[in-house]
Amino acid sequence: MNSRYIRHITLRLTAAAGLVVALVISFAAPACHNAELWDEMPEEIVQFVNRYFPNSQLGAYGHSGDVYHVRLDNGPGLTFDSAYAWTAIDGYGMPLPQVLVFDQLPPKMYDYIEETEQLNGVFAISRTQHSYSATLINNTLTYDTRTGELTGSDAEK
Repeated sequence: MNSRYIRHITLRLTAAAGLVVALVISFAAPACHNAELWDEMPEEIVQFVNRYFPNSQLGAYGHSGDVYHVRLDNGPGLTFDSAYAWTAIDGYGMPLPQVLVFDQLPPKMYDYIEETEQLNGVFAISRTQHSYSATLINNTLTYDTRTGELTGSDAEK
């Protein structure tokens, strides 16, 4: 082999190695930032996010007073109260995971969503002290925890 060919191969390998290093650095920098955000979150919120949205990338986290806000990259936004209990989860146009819907909604509400074959169409949920709400494709269901009544345009039929 001549030295010119060896030099050409060496330059190509060096360029490829430089590209690999640049890619590693570009992915590592945001990961460090996200790691810092994950570390700032209360452990109960981290566990909730990891349970229902495993392997998600954290887009933003913040809190004001006793309200905590989490936004996942290309995913939902979540709001938690002072006890770290969720108060709102918005899929921003994407359906929420079925296991989340099953685990977090009252059985009567979940059963209705399942019976009407809308499990893949729950886009947001919220709750207050006395009610739960689920935003579906063409309907919003509300469940009153005091009366056990389920309301919404489809549920009332």
